[in-house]
Amino acid sequence: MLLVTPGRAEAIENIKRAALEGRFNDKTEPFDPQWGPEALKANILNYASRLHSLGFKLKNALARAIVDIWVRKWSDPVNEIVGLEKLDALNGGPAFITSNHFNPFDNGVHRRMCKLAGHGRLVAVSQGTNFVMPGLNGFILRNIDVVPIIPEPSYMNGEFRRLMQEHLDKNRLILIYPEQEMWFNYRKPRPGKRGAFLFAAQWNVPVVPMFVELKDASSFADVKLVLHILDPIFPDPSKSARENSFLMCEADYQAKKTCYEQCYGKPLVYDFEPSDIAGLKA
Repeated sequence: MLLVTPGRAEAIENIKRAALEGRFNDKTEPFDPQWGPEALKANILNYASRLHSLGFKLKNALARAIVDIWVRKWSDPVNEIVGLEKLDALNGGPAFITSNHFNPFDNGVHRRMCKLAGHGRLVAVSQGTNFVMPGLNGFILRNIDVVPIIPEPSYMNGEFRRLMQEHLDKNRLILIYPEQEMWFNYRKPRPGKRGAFLFAAQWNVPVVPMFVELKDASSFADVKLVLHILDPIFPDPSKSARENSFLMCEADYQAKKTCYEQCYGKPLVYDFEPSDIAGLKA
């Protein structure tokens, strides 16, 4: 079971329009918070300054407990994980993992995967605007194990890199969504941005592509998930970080494309049809 937020009809229309126009990394959620760049940067820096405080650690424990309860109550009976043995190639070391992004809580299955694989706590890179969301969803996004990302060079070259290094030094798996924006219950993998793969090449760590298959259900809330763990992609030491980022990005997309075609038994094309949205009644 996944979180269903308001505005689904509008979101689906936005997805349809963006897919047909080839805008695969655009926002489609109608109620995403809008903040100016300076206010957003101040909010994110305040978050980073609280990470080692007792107050944050208590809220972090509560946020992780809420997600764990949600996973146990709703996800365990219906989620399936395929290819867990692929993580053996990491030898317990750190890696970036990539996945399709279709729900605010879709990383619950990735968190479960981390525990089953003995990798401990999953870290997710999250858009900065998620940190100003209201309600329970906002509380979790502000206090779970995340690294915020914003289009601000001084932050990205400073605090962001420091936070990432801290997690990599602890041999954690870091989830990045190359698709950038969430498209609600959208089954198809979308072409991703290169940033995740540039990070992997610069830090000389592998990328593990993952694809979440969405099983048919009677409603949005009852969609069943199958997490497919694909072969890790390692940087080529003979190539530059820039060259590796392009090669790894393309290899990641092709792996997800192949998995999609195997799961759904049809070629990946972006002509929109109602079945592209899991749980949507035509």
